[in-house]
Amino acid sequence: MWWHTSVGISGCPSEGTAGRADGFRHDYLAFVQLYGGRYRQYALARLTDASLGEEAVEQTLAYLAGGWDAVLRCPQPMAACWVLLRQVVSDRSRRASRTDRLHRALPDPVADAAVLRYRLGLDPKIAAHLMGVEEWTLRAELRTAARILDRG
Repeated sequence: MWWHTSVGISGCPSEGTAGRADGFRHDYLAFVQLYGGRYRQYALARLTDASLGEEAVEQTLAYLAGGWDAVLRCPQPMAACWVLLRQVVSDRSRRASRTDRLHRALPDPVADAAVLRYRLGLDPKIAAHLMGVEEWTLRAELRTAARILDRG
């Protein structure tokens, strides 16, 4: 189950309190319909391989399906989902020796903001929502990315 990973989202239920979704619930299916495409774009941008990206997203969604009730009890469900996606994609990236330049040079949240905004061209408000953060946080991450990359 997804909560056995080291996601590390503060306030999310621990293994002992996590519930399982009974089958595929409408709210989970709506989540997949709304965000699955963006998750695939992000995974492809990072992994540069469609099949690796698809595998990473499918693994993420499977983890989320198994712990959907626990996700919904998190203070920031979108952030919990995003961190899990990043973790799965990063794991695939390391195993395939495909770590992208941004994730080698920047902290993960900063690199993610840059990928969503500059590689995928998402509006900051949409990118922030996808990551489960406030728009001002995303904009700060983008300024941090620019400072770090300008130095290096």
